[in-house]
Amino acid sequence: MIEISKLTKRFAQHTVVDDLSFSVERGEVLGFLGPNGAGKSTTMKMLTGFLAPTSGTARILGFDIQQDTLKAQRQIGYLPEGAPCYGDMTVRSFLDFIAEVRGFKGAEKRQRVARAVAQVELENVLEQSIETLSKGFKRRVGLAQAIVHDPKVLILDEPTDG
Repeated sequence: MIEISKLTKRFAQHTVVDDLSFSVERGEVLGFLGPNGAGKSTTMKMLTGFLAPTSGTARILGFDIQQDTLKAQRQIGYLPEGAPCYGDMTVRSFLDFIAEVRGFKGAEKRQRVARAVAQVELENVLEQSIETLSKGFKRRVGLAQAIVHDPKVLILDEPTDG
């Protein structure tokens, strides 16, 4: 599902991720543990194509994240640290928007949003603007957007924050 080989990221003279290699098979769960600045979030950003590695490769279901970025990203649900959402949108309108960006329309879009909402228990806040939610509910909205398209690979950065 995920293959990383000799992944390295440098910022100027500072090496953040150094020659990292691992693989994750279907059904496995992998967690990164380490102190702040250890390169956990940077690794996830490289895995999802949001940050280019200095060297090395990352593949998601066989798609090279640098060569076949969109094909790889279609396989991924990603919840970045901080769960960026449009605060002035309601939960429902935000999730509808994300589902449309993912290519869903009509009944299928409504069904996918409803399933994600149910999975993370957002029913009681659907019509609230995101900026009015607690930190925990904002994380749930972020998780819902990450799973709305039923991804094969789910990458969560600080998923329990809040």
